[in-house]
Amino acid sequence: MTTEGPAGGSAARRRTRSADDAAEPAGSPQAAPQEVPAAAAPQDVTASVAAPAPPDDPQQLAEEIERTREQLGETVEQLAAKADVKARAQDKASQLTGRLKDKAGQARQQTATAAARISEVTPEPVRRAAAQAAVTARQRRMMLAAAIGAGVLAWMVIARWRRR
Repeated sequence: MTTEGPAGGSAARRRTRSADDAAEPAGSPQAAPQEVPAAAAPQDVTASVAAPAPPDDPQQLAEEIERTREQLGETVEQLAAKADVKARAQDKASQLTGRLKDKAGQARQQTATAAARISEVTPEPVRRAAAQAAVTARQRRMMLAAAIGAGVLAWMVIARWRRR
């Protein structure tokens, strides 16, 4: 890439010209500075690689064209897949969901194993008492919920009566 200056010439040409001007005496018979060719611009890297000559046989040429088309199609598909952010996000989410389900299954299995071990070492009277406590808690929970419902209903009736 060449750097263009304000006069439109390349920076290399200006440096060469200014070096020549400095070497010449002030009263030089030359009216204008000499044009020094600019350094060759770096060529494209892909252009420096020699492309193989196309085959002379039409059959080989057709095969090469088909291979090139397939490669181009694969490249386009890969680029489209990279550009599809929504699909990539869904893939990541499904992978994460799968991992979480696996972890949850492992946790359930460990919990069941631990519960089985605890159940084996717990005496029978303690197990019966725990079962009875669970039943009582469920029954009282229903009564507690009914009492809260009745209290809310009474509050609504009183609030409405006071508005009148």
